[in-house]
Amino acid sequence: METCANCASSFKKKPGGSGYYRYSLENKLGSSSNITAREHLEYVTGSSVTPDSKKRSGKFLCHECWNRLGNSFKYKQYVKDFFEATEQESYVSSKRAASDIVQSPGTSFKRPRYTSTPVKLKLRMSQPSSATSSSGFSTPTSGGFARLPPIVTNEADRIFLRTLNDYIESELGKVDASDDEQRYIVYKTAFNKIIEHVTAYQPLLTTIKKEYEDTIEAIKKAQREATFLHGKLKAMASEPSTIRNYRKRGDELEERINIVKKDNERLRNQLLELKVKHKEREKQEREITEPPKRELKKDRRLIPGLTLEECIDKDLLQRKYVELDRQLKELTISFKTRYVPKARKIELKDSLDEKVENRDMLLRQGQFFKAKRQRLKIALEAAQAYNREKPPHQTVGDTVMMALQYAAVQARKQREAEQALENQNQSEGGGAGAREGSAVGEGPATTSTFEDDDPNKEKEAEMMLEYIEKFNELFEDAKYEEAAIHAANSPKGILRTSATLAKFRAAQLEPADVRMRINSRTPLLMFCDALMSSVGGETKPPDQKLSLECVQCALYENRLDLLTHWIAQKRLEFTVDIGYAIRDHCHCQIPCRCSAQAMAQNVFMQLKLYQEAVVCLFRQGRIKAGLDLARARCSFKREDYVSLLKQCPSIALLHALVEGQRSKEGTLERPLPLGTVILTLLEEDRFDLILPFIQELQGMKSRDEPSASCFQEAVLGDQETSLHEWNELVHVMQDQGYEETAMKLLAALTVLHAMKNALRTSQEELFAGDLEQAGHHDTSV
Repeated sequence: METCANCASSFKKKPGGSGYYRYSLENKLGSSSNITAREHLEYVTGSSVTPDSKKRSGKFLCHECWNRLGNSFKYKQYVKDFFEATEQESYVSSKRAASDIVQSPGTSFKRPRYTSTPVKLKLRMSQPSSATSSSGFSTPTSGGFARLPPIVTNEADRIFLRTLNDYIESELGKVDASDDEQRYIVYKTAFNKIIEHVTAYQPLLTTIKKEYEDTIEAIKKAQREATFLHGKLKAMASEPSTIRNYRKRGDELEERINIVKKDNERLRNQLLELKVKHKEREKQEREITEPPKRELKKDRRLIPGLTLEECIDKDLLQRKYVELDRQLKELTISFKTRYVPKARKIELKDSLDEKVENRDMLLRQGQFFKAKRQRLKIALEAAQAYNREKPPHQTVGDTVMMALQYAAVQARKQREAEQALENQNQSEGGGAGAREGSAVGEGPATTSTFEDDDPNKEKEAEMMLEYIEKFNELFEDAKYEEAAIHAANSPKGILRTSATLAKFRAAQLEPADVRMRINSRTPLLMFCDALMSSVGGETKPPDQKLSLECVQCALYENRLDLLTHWIAQKRLEFTVDIGYAIRDHCHCQIPCRCSAQAMAQNVFMQLKLYQEAVVCLFRQGRIKAGLDLARARCSFKREDYVSLLKQCPSIALLHALVEGQRSKEGTLERPLPLGTVILTLLEEDRFDLILPFIQELQGMKSRDEPSASCFQEAVLGDQETSLHEWNELVHVMQDQGYEETAMKLLAALTVLHAMKNALRTSQEELFAGDLEQAGHHDTSV
């Protein structure tokens, strides 16, 4: 069996026994190459390989050695890999030369050919008749060719050569000695001048110059091509590593894609599990909400609440059965009528609105017909009286008109009296008495209307009484939530009063009563919540007193979420007391963590009390917004800023007051000077804010003068604090143990005192100079 000519390994058989996987040395290396494997092997080994016209009887290579030989044909680094697989007993090992060829034929470069022999110029000249030329020079002949005249023939040529040498030296001095291109240009220019000067040698020198320029251009072109080919060779040499990096990057991306696919599969499984759990939870909820089916089973236990003798008494059991059946029917009816779908509620509301509109229309028609009936009755009585007496100079029409006018005047007076009485009763808190007084109506019989006989009034009064009785019944049964909803939706607001709220406040929850502990709410909070929920549409918010009590109840129960909802939906009648109550409820450190200050700010903004809103903004930590609001809507003075500093002191507020803000004119406006701020904090014993504030000012650079600190700038800019107050402040800080801060403050005060003395001295000198100038002026006059 034949083996590989390089590695001496046996060839692999093809499927079906049709041959072996082997490659003949007579095959060509690549589809685009005309070099055979034998020729390349001769080049690599350095020995001749015997050619064989018949491929089957020649030498063969295996698949791996064939690939290595093909790679060595393209890249020289693969020659070593080819020889590493060579066995000692193989055919290639016997043909291998002592030295390895490094470069393969595929990587050779073709060098340009240059012209090295200059062209000889022969000037054929005719033999002159005399020994002297027309120019006066002697031109002896030899062999039929004339001898050229010398270059330097006179003084002008010498001057030209001297000038040319000077030109070359001066130009070479101007250019870089290492720059061959610049030196070449200098000599080229000098050579051109020589050609122009020497007319006899001009054709010869021009030809020489052209040959040299062609040679130089060929050299430059070869250098450019060599640079290009060198870069191309580098690119070809780095191609395997690039391909290897691309493959590695592709493997990394495939691995990342597999990881992403695994994560997607895991998340998909988790989503399916969550869906299954959600369906199971919904199924359990439906099973819980569905009423259990009644199952008849035999129970051999005694009936609860009955003795053994009572359990065998047939009459007693029959009565007990009737009673339990009645209770079951009541519970069934209550369950069906108490809870209805929301769509049914909307339908009933629409039906109620339609009936109310119909009722109002019928009432208007009834009032119109009653007024018409009253006028007809008065006209009839006046006509009957006229027929009985028949006064002279008066007709029936005059009598009827006078009676109608008199009745209209009396009716108007009665309405005014009833309105005044009702207003008086409302101011005294007797709204019910006012309604009773208006129902009784004291007035003459002739001006009474048919309102007392109106059946709708009586029906409305009966309905209100029934409504109040139902409320009392629910309240006595301790059904506080139902009673609260019943009172909040009472007609004409008869139960939306402070008296009802006081009744709920007086109610106490029993610990054993589980029905009252709905969401851990007290009866008072239930009523307030129901009262706020009923506001909307035609129902107006409760009055100021009732709104304040509802807010106090929500704050007492710490239900800021309900209070936020009420304020956002504008279900309260805002007052100053409500804003103060909400603001004082907050006990957070600045900035406020709860929402009480934000709600108080909203209330004060609705009432246009911007100064109180500024306080709320400061307590929220929104110092910039508070100062902007104070400048835009309030005319704050120094006392107002001092009051704000006492109410809500913080480091941010101190910086805002002391650093100030640039005005449109470019001047720095400080709400309060540094001394006033520190003295105010000392009055409030806020040493926990003074030291950090001063240290932060000392660490900050001044915007106008970077070499100075903000603390020095603030001390120098304080023109209101006296030197005595500054000294007291220094002593206080020394007594508290802040020696370093006190020393820095004393240094700034020393600078301030020196500046004031210098300013005062300059002013005195200026004043003295003015007096002296004025004296000289008086003397001259």
